[in-house]
Amino acid sequence: MWHRKPVVAGAFYPAEPSHLRTMVGKYLDMADRRPLSGEAVGLVSPHAGYIYSGPIAAFSFRQMDPETEVLVVLAPSHRARFRGASVFPEGIFETPLGEVEVDSKIGKQLLEKPLFSFLKEAHQFEHSLEVQVPFAQVVLGPFTIVPIIVGVTDMAACAEIASGLADVLKKETRKYSIVLSTDLSHYYSYGDAVSMDGRLIKALETFDPAVLEKTISAGSAEACGEGPLLAGMSLCRELGAKKMEILKYANSGDTAGDKSQVVGYLAAAMVK
Repeated sequence: MWHRKPVVAGAFYPAEPSHLRTMVGKYLDMADRRPLSGEAVGLVSPHAGYIYSGPIAAFSFRQMDPETEVLVVLAPSHRARFRGASVFPEGIFETPLGEVEVDSKIGKQLLEKPLFSFLKEAHQFEHSLEVQVPFAQVVLGPFTIVPIIVGVTDMAACAEIASGLADVLKKETRKYSIVLSTDLSHYYSYGDAVSMDGRLIKALETFDPAVLEKTISAGSAEACGEGPLLAGMSLCRELGAKKMEILKYANSGDTAGDKSQVVGYLAAAMVK
């Protein structure tokens, strides 16, 4: 059993618990809870340093059902390269706000599905999943977490990952929420980033993973969480979601950086 300690506390977000809780609470207070056309099945959230992407992530976490008992997070791999999805199947996931139990019931079921395995090195230093957890700790009561790092971006593999996860979640009687972790374009000028990210948002709004994959493959848009988006959209469709609703878009030039080289951030909900 592995106890994963925080690795980007003090860098991406405050290491001091009260400062972290205050920061997250401030972002949540500033974010409107946008009316959705239906129940949120999954949420899209960015994963940069909180001063840059935290105000955007808050729009997604404001939509999360506070009665959620299981948090499923699909995040991209920035360090490890592997085919499939790595699920952290049991143990503890810690942040400065405390320890979260990893959901061993779901984790062990996923290890029996095609393309799922546990690669410790995929999780050990990955920030894209870790930064989602403090937001959930502020929004939710006690919950367990299913941490999944997606190592692929091809459609067939992402669809198979989604199918395996859907099989498990359809049997789940507890209330669960799904988060897809991604940032958008990286290090373009403000105007170019807004244009590229607009094309990605338009593709997402079709709620068709094939359209998203084609848009990114053509080079007209970027998402470092392409795998989580493709797998997560397919998953949420299998779980009854019918559309993608955009909650908030901004980039680092809007939040805490200059406008010469920016990173794009998106909050969105998949609803049924």
